[in-house]
Amino acid sequence: MYKYKIFDAHCDTLCMIHDNGGDIKSNSYNLDKTRMLRYVKYTQVFACFIAPEHRHRAMDRFNELADTFGRQDFSGITPILSVEGGDMIGSLEDVDYLKSRGVRCIALTWNYSNRIAGGAHDRTQGLTPFGRDVVQRLNEHGIIIDMSHINDKSFYDIEKINTGVLIASHSNSRAVCDNPRNLTDDMFKIIRDTGGAAGINLYPPFVTNSGACSPADITRHIDHWLAMGGEDAIGLGSDFDGVEDNLPRGIRGCGDYYKLLDLIDRSAADKITHTNFERVFGEI
Repeated sequence: MYKYKIFDAHCDTLCMIHDNGGDIKSNSYNLDKTRMLRYVKYTQVFACFIAPEHRHRAMDRFNELADTFGRQDFSGITPILSVEGGDMIGSLEDVDYLKSRGVRCIALTWNYSNRIAGGAHDRTQGLTPFGRDVVQRLNEHGIIIDMSHINDKSFYDIEKINTGVLIASHSNSRAVCDNPRNLTDDMFKIIRDTGGAAGINLYPPFVTNSGACSPADITRHIDHWLAMGGEDAIGLGSDFDGVEDNLPRGIRGCGDYYKLLDLIDRSAADKITHTNFERVFGEI
């Protein structure tokens, strides 16, 4: 057994299981319970990802994925349900419904924009008037707003009115790797100051600008944020099964997570691997 306790704030394994078959107990994807149980403790946030091809039926897609989540045998691990892409939210009552289904965290956009806010690939649209109401309702329900995939304008629009904790479930440092999906230093500080955390993403284009990376390259993002006083605001957000098997050298899934964790600064290791996100989600 590996010595680590893990809290991973984002994976897309639920979509893989729903679309391609299998279950969480054992599969050929990046993440399954057989491998998770090799660690002392494992908490995993499972995203209901609304891909572009499902935007026209977003609520149906969410319900299908949430139903698949409900059928899994999660004994021995701690599962949490999230939403990636808020296209199913057409009214404030839809937010209430997501809460009733157990959603704990919502990324309001994916890479494209919607009726709520601007996505990472749109540099112009900000938070809409309806989006302001959605943010307020999410705050009222204690549902965490996930700033991964939001564009810069929307990030700051949300920050101005948000009253709850903010996270970026799977985003790295833009100062280390200049990619619009990553966080500027100012954005990281804002998330830190709400009591939130940013989850380190393993996808190589978000780690280096060379298109490939090793676990050691990922630690540059961690070290950068540690140098900013971010010890209490860094976590893990692998993006397993959301990156088409494009992972760092030597990492093929959660069974190899220890190869990265062995490299993390020992003084902050427990906070980064699990306690920061445990605190964030525990507080709601």
